[in-house]
Amino acid sequence: MGFRNLAIVIYCAVVGFAVLYATQPLLPLLAAQWNRPIGDTALLTTATMVPLALGPLLYGYILEHISTKHMLTAGFSVLTLAQFAISFGPDYPVFFLLRTIEGLMLPAIFTALMTYSSAAGGPSKTRRNITIYIAATIMGGYSGRVFSGLLTDAFSWEHAFLFWAVAALIATLLTLRLDSDPRLRLGKIKLAEIRALAARPVYAEGLIGAFLLFFVFAAMLNFLPFHMRDNNPDISQSAIALVYTGYLVGVAIALASLHLVRWFGGERRTLVIGSLVYLVGTAAFALPSNELAYFSMLIFAAGMFTLHSVLSAFLNHLETERKGLINGLYVSAYYAGGALGSYLPGFLYQYVGWTAFVILLLCLLGVLTMLTMMLRQAPEHSA
Repeated sequence: MGFRNLAIVIYCAVVGFAVLYATQPLLPLLAAQWNRPIGDTALLTTATMVPLALGPLLYGYILEHISTKHMLTAGFSVLTLAQFAISFGPDYPVFFLLRTIEGLMLPAIFTALMTYSSAAGGPSKTRRNITIYIAATIMGGYSGRVFSGLLTDAFSWEHAFLFWAVAALIATLLTLRLDSDPRLRLGKIKLAEIRALAARPVYAEGLIGAFLLFFVFAAMLNFLPFHMRDNNPDISQSAIALVYTGYLVGVAIALASLHLVRWFGGERRTLVIGSLVYLVGTAAFALPSNELAYFSMLIFAAGMFTLHSVLSAFLNHLETERKGLINGLYVSAYYAGGALGSYLPGFLYQYVGWTAFVILLLCLLGVLTMLTMMLRQAPEHSA
């Protein structure tokens, strides 16, 4: 595949992840408008992550005979219709239903995009293309959050979702320009294979690590807007959205992940360092000032994306025969953590307070740090 196909894939990745995270900075505003508690509005993020957690386990059974091109076109068509419907400003139950529909489309879209990225340019360029794809997903997550906040201040939250509906429509039309491609070979994940992998402690530790790292990330990014609004009830949507600017460090880390591993002397050592940076960044959010949150996000995101970019590569390096299976389990564990993290810690924040919320996340990261240290002790012949 040529440059045009890769460019389309990158654009679609940005739009897909922007739609996924577009609601986050607006959650306090929507909660106030609908007079709903924190937990209800937090579910708007959770609704899109639950299918992402289950997708790798289920989509192999239903998508083995559908080309990535057709899957992308169908997925973005439904995503576009749902986004246009949201832009009409529905009440909470309809909004939640539409977000759930979007969530059902996103695993298919992201699976197809990963397939195209890995195939573009042949095997020699697979790792480079996947790195570019990951960078595009980070840009999408940032764009979705920031543009939604800026457009809401400039116009309204309905206009923000209309913007992403138009972007999704363009993505739908672009998928029609993609070259034909082989049918997906996702493979069916069997319980016996899962048990075989789980029998090796290093895989269990890695998958638990994936769960914890995104649990903490999703929790912080979903409830930080509420905390900032509590600190300053007059804060603008733009000010909340721009706190995610530190998130962009993930682009640089994703592109430089191979260099980081060399600089720090191996994947295991890089994971330990990343987990310690993640701990420091999380602890920094306990500081009371909203202004300090912008700097805390930089450290926080640097630690998280170091872990995310290296851990998946580390597990792939260990597994030589069942890379598809370990990738599917990694994605499931990762988004399962995100789905629960985007919802459950909100109760602690709502009823006990922000300090207790941060302490919970620090405890989980303490477990994650120990897991990365255990990974260092894995037998060298496994690597």
